[in-house]
Amino acid sequence: MSAVVEKEKVGFDFRTFSLMMLIAFVPMLAGTWWLFASYEDAYLDLTGGHLGDIAETAFHSVNGYLGNQIIVVAGLTEVPSLQEVVRTGNLDLKKDLEVVRKSIPKMETLWPTLSREAPQAKAILENPASRFLRRYIETNKYYRDILVTDFFGRLVAATSKQTGYYFAREDWWKETYGDGVRGSVYISDTHYDPASKSYLMELAQPFVERDTGVVGVIKVVLNMQGIHALIASMQAGPGTSVSLIHAKGDVISALGYTSLTQSTYPATLDILNAREKGRRYFLSTASTPTMYGLSQTSFQQIYPHLNWIVFTGGKVSDVIGPLPQLRKYLIFLLGGVFFCVIIATLIISRVESRPIIEEDPHLEKL
Repeated sequence: MSAVVEKEKVGFDFRTFSLMMLIAFVPMLAGTWWLFASYEDAYLDLTGGHLGDIAETAFHSVNGYLGNQIIVVAGLTEVPSLQEVVRTGNLDLKKDLEVVRKSIPKMETLWPTLSREAPQAKAILENPASRFLRRYIETNKYYRDILVTDFFGRLVAATSKQTGYYFAREDWWKETYGDGVRGSVYISDTHYDPASKSYLMELAQPFVERDTGVVGVIKVVLNMQGIHALIASMQAGPGTSVSLIHAKGDVISALGYTSLTQSTYPATLDILNAREKGRRYFLSTASTPTMYGLSQTSFQQIYPHLNWIVFTGGKVSDVIGPLPQLRKYLIFLLGGVFFCVIIATLIISRVESRPIIEEDPHLEKL
């Protein structure tokens, strides 16, 4: 009699499967979390470099604006009526210079007491050069005031009555006069003007004649609206913006700040530390994590009085966008899939393990 070998059936243990699924869930969850965290870090690095590029572009834009203002003021030194009023003042060089020097303190003392209609003031404020300058600033909303001095530093033309008459002792005048041959361009730092409730800056250039050198100086007072408009127009991307601050923390132009704010930018210390280390971008670990991109070029390298910092910043939550939410949804999805698989496995396991023929109590007696 031949033995019949019964083939072994391949079984599927649903309980073991469920256990393996539970064991696999933890590393898959950790792996998903690590994958997204690594991607976020890489994305932040990429974004930081991009923010640094935008900050560099913003620097060159502001530098271009200042360079354009230098060209404009240089053009004013070529205006005939302004050149003429300087030459007229310098006619005193042909007189007794000792007498001229003694007359300056007297006029300097008298000047603040003079009304605009006084003959001495009217001779300066109503000459053709002053009238030209007033018409000029009416067409340029960024120019607040302009004054012109002669070789001695005396006021010879202005758009308005100045608080002073003699300027040769002022630092800006001395720097503009320079060596007396070619002179130099002077650009001041910003300062707050309570009267206009705005920040202003000064730009001065010399009148130069080929044979005699520096013969006079012109100074223009600019408001910061032109730079505000330029900074606001810079497109940094969703959730980010370009800002311009002073190294001591004063906000020159930044989203959410106005000339009335007069507050210190909260991340100034972090920005200064990053700049000293030569970092192109960094992540602030403040209460609200923020990514900053810095310009690698310094304004002070070009303009000694401008210790400004231009940067691009954005909250990390805005920079990385929906990535954290996507990670959360994916984890919920994985958890839901594992939960459904386990429930389904338990149900199927219960069905598969149920006997095909119901047990009969009478069979126990047999």
